Amino acid sequence: MFEKQMNPQYEAHERLCKSIGDMAKENENLKQHVTELENRLRALWDKLEGERKHYMERISELEKLGDTLANCTSDNPYNARYAEQWWDLRGVKHE
Repeated sequence: MFEKQMNPQYEAHERLCKSIGDMAKENENLKQHVTELENRLRALWDKLEGERKHYMERISELEKLGDTLANCTSDNPYNARYAEQWWDLRGVKHE
């Protein structure tokens, strides 16, 4: 006890050990926080990837429907211009 009170090097050592312990604890907390953020990011990425696939499938279905409608309406002179616009939008040469 006497040595602890009288030795400034001992007190500095104690403060350093406490500081290292505090930094190690903070480091572990930060690592856990990073892991939680990574998990949240993965979950959001998976959700967005699922939504992207859904909308890409929907776009494909609508393109097929548009092609079908353009093929059906191109015989009617009134609707032929809409069919032509559709093919132009799609970038397709159509007769």
